[in-house]
Amino acid sequence: MKGLLPKTINNLLRNVDFYINDYLLYGDLLTFDQGIEVIDVYFGDFFIRKCMWSTLSTIKSTAASLKKFYKSMADHQKINKEDYKLLCTMIKENMDEWQSLCKEYNNPDLPNPFSMYF
Repeated sequence: MKGLLPKTINNLLRNVDFYINDYLLYGDLLTFDQGIEVIDVYFGDFFIRKCMWSTLSTIKSTAASLKKFYKSMADHQKINKEDYKLLCTMIKENMDEWQSLCKEYNNPDLPNPFSMYF
């Protein structure tokens, strides 16, 4: 990770580590390459409800970390480049919705957008 400050690298690693070791291995025991398929569920539900640090900013920074990780995996031929492009498209197309859900969830004056699951 050339040119990045140590603090930035640590944040990237922490975000990726949490995604892989706490989310992908949480229930269904998914591999990192299978993680591409569930990125919407992660950011649109799990991250917002289960991570007390979820904010509009942390959704963006965590998504950027995961994009860097998966870009590296594509560059090292651990995943298909088309899968990486799919991940980027999903993040781009869903970011506004994820942030909107997070904003609603973190505002006690608004109805819980996840209340239909309880």
